[in-house]
Amino acid sequence: MGLGGVLRFPALCMEYGGAFVAAYAAVLAVFACPLLAAELSSGRGEGGVFFRGGQSLPLCLRAAGGGVRVASALNSAAVCAGYGVIICLLAVRCCTFYAHVNYVFPADMPQLTPVILPVVSIAAAFVLSRGVRLAAAAARISVCLQAAVIAAMAACGLLRPGGFGVLEKIFAVDFTVLASCDVWVSAAGQALLSLSLAAGVMPSFAAHMPPSLSSSKAAAIIVSCNFFGGVLASAAALTLAGGGGWNASSGALQNALTLYPAALSSAFSNGYICGLFGTAFYVSLTFTAFVSALSLARPAYDMARSLRLSARTAAFAVCAVLGVCGLPFALGMPLSLVDVVCCNVVAPAVAVCEILYFSFRSLTARRRGGKIEA
Repeated sequence: MGLGGVLRFPALCMEYGGAFVAAYAAVLAVFACPLLAAELSSGRGEGGVFFRGGQSLPLCLRAAGGGVRVASALNSAAVCAGYGVIICLLAVRCCTFYAHVNYVFPADMPQLTPVILPVVSIAAAFVLSRGVRLAAAAARISVCLQAAVIAAMAACGLLRPGGFGVLEKIFAVDFTVLASCDVWVSAAGQALLSLSLAAGVMPSFAAHMPPSLSSSKAAAIIVSCNFFGGVLASAAALTLAGGGGWNASSGALQNALTLYPAALSSAFSNGYICGLFGTAFYVSLTFTAFVSALSLARPAYDMARSLRLSARTAAFAVCAVLGVCGLPFALGMPLSLVDVVCCNVVAPAVAVCEILYFSFRSLTARRRGGKIEA
């Protein structure tokens, strides 16, 4: 349950209705789940070093895999630099939401973002240097906290008069919309974003998966949780917002800072309850964004570790570079540049290269009698 599912999925549901849910389910089954399983299998089989090894493969194929590995790691690092600023903005909203609702305190103080960014970078470096156990514990806390808050919001929204009627915006499928190309492009983009596909994240974590858990089963679990988490967030957001005002083109961050506060204010007439619940919501979003940033930074961290750097040196070096790269965004450069370049251009291109790599690798292994995990 990352930011993509909580913030962007409901906006796309509002824009395309149930056609997006149907298209997204199809994209997950046909495209996302197989690619995710291939990434997990590759990372596990090669000790977590993305697309290395495979000495029996032709030299050109090994070189292609290494190029995809580097491109995906650099792209995820670039996205991570933007995530640092998002964490800062959400952290400010955590501290100001209650006072904003009850005492008309300013909700946004963007001038604090450059001050908070170094703290976020140091915290990320500390968690990375402590290994995957601490990162896994943080991820578990993030998922449980986010699920609890979103489920409570969904319950509040469904108990409102007409709450169930608003859900028709999610599940009513307009087949004319389903026939358009835009909804399928949006579904594919959502899958890449919310599952961190073609980002080097899943292969890095695959090396730490339990041996008893197959790559295909792990992919099915991740995809299922992603899908139902997005549906749950949509039920919460759309029922509380009354089905109005959502616009996917406004951006996920804009939804977090503008539309969710409006939804929370309409759900709770008591300002103190609204302030407390809203603060809990933004705490959960901040924690989720921090865990996502850790995941996106890990491929670059693993590459730094492959240069024989110590865990602490690699973690602080990577996070320092990402903090410096994120500083222009903290000072006012639009974050939409990250979406346009990294998410809309580079990530789909890397995904296509990954598919080609895994396809040729599979064919080569079959010709040589190699065993391929299902």
